[in-house]
Amino acid sequence: MAALAIPKSSDSLSAEWLTAALAGSGAGNARISSFEYEPIAAGVGFLGKLGRLRLQYANGGEGLPRTLICKLPTLDEKSRQLAMMFRFYEREVSFYREIGPRAGIRVPTLHYGAADPSNGDFVMLMEDLAPARVGDQLEGCTAEQARLAVTSIAKCHAAWWQDPRLASLGWLPATNDPIHHFAQPAYQGCWAPFVQFVGDKLTPALKRTGEELAPNVIRMLDGIAGRPQTLVHGDFRADNLFFGGPASGEGLAAIDWQVSSRGGGTFDLAYFLSGNVTPQTRRAIEMDVLKLYVQTLKEHGVQDYTFEQCLEDYRFGVLYCLVYAVIIIGTLDPTNARGLANFHANFERVAAAITDLDAAAMMPR
Repeated sequence: MAALAIPKSSDSLSAEWLTAALAGSGAGNARISSFEYEPIAAGVGFLGKLGRLRLQYANGGEGLPRTLICKLPTLDEKSRQLAMMFRFYEREVSFYREIGPRAGIRVPTLHYGAADPSNGDFVMLMEDLAPARVGDQLEGCTAEQARLAVTSIAKCHAAWWQDPRLASLGWLPATNDPIHHFAQPAYQGCWAPFVQFVGDKLTPALKRTGEELAPNVIRMLDGIAGRPQTLVHGDFRADNLFFGGPASGEGLAAIDWQVSSRGGGTFDLAYFLSGNVTPQTRRAIEMDVLKLYVQTLKEHGVQDYTFEQCLEDYRFGVLYCLVYAVIIIGTLDPTNARGLANFHANFERVAAAITDLDAAAMMPR
């Protein structure tokens, strides 16, 4: 079958295109007669646009999905250019094709995916995880949700811990791969608008830490890559997690693998705990959850990673979370009200974690 053209937007979707796309994923001769497209998750995803497709079949269709999630590029040009620069769209399609069910954590089934790195066009048709409930980063996760998320990502990390297969995946870069080195000039360019955005929430001590980070971003990436290698989600936050419901298997599923890489898995732990629970909840559960992470690794075959190593790697990862906050806030579409509120909260939580853990002491010297 000839390669399908990638739709430029949801308006370019058609029943004929969907029929052809699903034919290669086990739909056989089933034909889609019509569909409805419903935009979802507005203000949640920053690199992609999501919609739910409700499908009507003209013939066949037994056992085939009646709804699918369609993912297309963001309409924000700055975010799209960022995605193209880091080849995020190509990376996500490759993840679902080549790892998917072997990830060690529940992910939605990919029914069709294609990406064109030359122009940033991409499309994915994925399993609809409803009625599982997506998390809410702005509200923050409960202690129970945090424990479930940490246990789930620990199983993923254990499944790929020091696995030589990672290096054979040409689309999966190391955390410090040169493709990520642009993070340093991006951070430097975003620092001034970030400072303006957060205003007096940036304490003098944290401002000094942020300024010291500017020439050290690549060294931080080297530090994360130098930890025991595993599959890193890279954007393990509440808005990318589905809790509960029969579709989630063990209780949690993770989406949005666009920024996945190979490196120190504890970064996922740091990114989640520092930005996705309130400081009060994090302080109450933090050390117990780190112990839970190490224990889960051990239960799934990782015997040589201690709590002391985990705590050091975690503090290092928390410091790097400031890089994420600066770049995202510095490039965020100002009309995305939820996104702005989300990252106001994210920054305040990360700032508290850096202070509580004296994470600035982990700065490369």
